[in-house]
Amino acid sequence: MKQAIFLVTSLAGLKKLTFKRKVKSLMNDQIQVTIILAMIQFDDCEIARNLIHTLFNAKRLAQLKVVSLASLMADEPGVEVAADEQFHADFEDLPSRRFEATTALERPTVRYIKDGEIAAEVREDNNQAPLLKIRYNDHQPIQAAVYEAGQQFGLLAYHDGQLAQALLLNQQGQVVYRFIRHTEPVNFAYTMGRTSKLKFTELISEEDEEQRVIYRDSEVQAYYEVVGYQNYDRFDSVYSFYANLLEKVVPADAGLFIDLSDNPQLSPYLPQQLIFNY
Repeated sequence: MKQAIFLVTSLAGLKKLTFKRKVKSLMNDQIQVTIILAMIQFDDCEIARNLIHTLFNAKRLAQLKVVSLASLMADEPGVEVAADEQFHADFEDLPSRRFEATTALERPTVRYIKDGEIAAEVREDNNQAPLLKIRYNDHQPIQAAVYEAGQQFGLLAYHDGQLAQALLLNQQGQVVYRFIRHTEPVNFAYTMGRTSKLKFTELISEEDEEQRVIYRDSEVQAYYEVVGYQNYDRFDSVYSFYANLLEKVVPADAGLFIDLSDNPQLSPYLPQQLIFNY
């Protein structure tokens, strides 16, 4: 193995102790490490970069290569953003309040006020270039524009305060990929012996024919459908999209490291790829 590619799909994965340990171990073995920030909540990428700077010393940071979906797709062809999906910063003439960062993980924030309420806010880097512009209605986010190195690369649309769609843009500001959030109910069944000390006090227990105790529960989970505008590909799962991306960017002599939580969903799309977990 000459290179190691780490696919990071969430801030939780980045915070795992196993992530830090494996990156350090590979770097100690003189293996070039590349971290792909692939979060669909695009504004998490800036937080992820800040976290990486807290995990490793300056010498290791100089050797690490960190790339985002924005940088990987910068030169890909796309289509123009529809007029009703464009972000309009029509709030910038409103009265504003500026809040300086108080920790290394925070960024300066400017909040714009209308009728006594926060109508929008802008998070900035230390040079006052925008990182995130977000508009609110009735105290809920409705739309956001995400920036990297001062250039807009993402648009986020919200419904009832939850991310509904994310548009990934190329360096010309065209849409390259659209991520569409869906939800579905998922049922769970926890089966254990009658002598088990584990109990779910908020659930009603049942017994099966073998007198095992069963607790049933359900929750609504989110998943993403992805549309690519180069060839109008449609991916029924974000993991199918990730697999397509990795097949293009992971060299033959590289090892692929993915979050253990992503393994059940991603590995079936990469049957020939040797995968390591963190």
